[in-house]
Order: sequence, then structure tokens, then C-alpha cells
Amino acid sequence: MTVLVKICGLTNQADVDAAVAAGADLVGFVLAAASPRAVALERALELTRRVPAGVRTVAVCEDAATAPVTVPGTVSRPGFDLVQIYDTSTLRGDAIVATRGAPPETLADGVPVLLDLAFGSRPDVDELRAHWQRAAVVRAPVVLAGSLDPDNVAEAVRIVRPWAVDTARGVESSPGTKDHQLIRRFVAAAKEAAR
Repeated sequence: MTVLVKICGLTNQADVDAAVAAGADLVGFVLAAASPRAVALERALELTRRVPAGVRTVAVCEDAATAPVTVPGTVSRPGFDLVQIYDTSTLRGDAIVATRGAPPETLADGVPVLLDLAFGSRPDVDELRAHWQRAAVVRAPVVLAGSLDPDNVAEAVRIVRPWAVDTARGVESSPGTKDHQLIRRFVAAAKEAAR
């Protein structure tokens, strides 16, 4: 089994570079203004410029109406490979459909679904494991999110066997600022658990 790793909520070039160097497969840029990790579209596009081929860039949006058109980026032309949208009715082929709480009842075949917890929640161990158990039975490719950090991601990977794992707060020193050592630990733990 393999698992992809997404480091999300990136706001500066040093953190993007650290995520790429650690082996992240996807890097996420939050375009939703209400988030403490939000960046303007222009800034997010600028940050994608140095992301190498093979690492996918993700624009995180509240809904399809605010999502940018995806264009794979290059050094000379920035862009996003995927959009992550908190709207389960989304049928875009470039979308990761995201939801907080219960998994959606229906999804188009093959569309990845990101299963998150309530914004800002701080679940205990039992709540986290219940979230993982719900995610483990979803038929779609699962991107597991919600309070994942370097200390619990390996267990989550073993239980859920997701297509990908996603973290933002779990590798931060403060909202929007990543701890590069935590990024390295998170990526390594997730990848090792998937072997």
C-alpha cells in the first residue's frame, strides 16, 4: 500500500520548500478568507512557482463558485493541479470533495473525498478513532484529515488505509507557520506506516 501526503495551509515559500523537501505529494493553499491560513489567490499562485513536477498543488476553497480553474503549474506559469471544495455536490474532474463530519452518502466514481472534522475541533483519542473507523469503510479514495499530527498519523494510516492523509495545524508552530521538523516527521511516519 502507498499513501500520499498533503501538507496544507501553506503561506510562505520556506514552508512550501520544506514540505517538498520532506517528500509531500500534495501541497495545499487555503483561499477561504475566514481561515487563519488563508492566502490571496495571487500569493498562492506565486507560491506554486517552485513546486516541482510530481508534487501536486491544491487550491482549498469553500465552494465551486469560488474555486479557480485548475491549470498544472510550471516554473514559468503558476497554477493548481486540483481544487479541494467543501461541497459534496461537486462533479468537477479536478476536485477533491471535502466534508466535515459524516462521509457523504453518494459520490461520483473515483472522486477523492476528504473527510475532515469540525473546524477548530480538538477531539480526544476516542473521537479520533471513531472518525478513522467511519473513514475506513468509505468506498471512494479517502483523503483523511482532522487533527492528524506526527504522533498519530501512523495509527490512522494503518486503520483507514487512505489514498492520502492531510495536515495543516498538526505541523504548525503557530497558525499559518509550519514547523519544518514536524513536517518531516509527519511525512516519514505516514509513509512508513503504509509499507
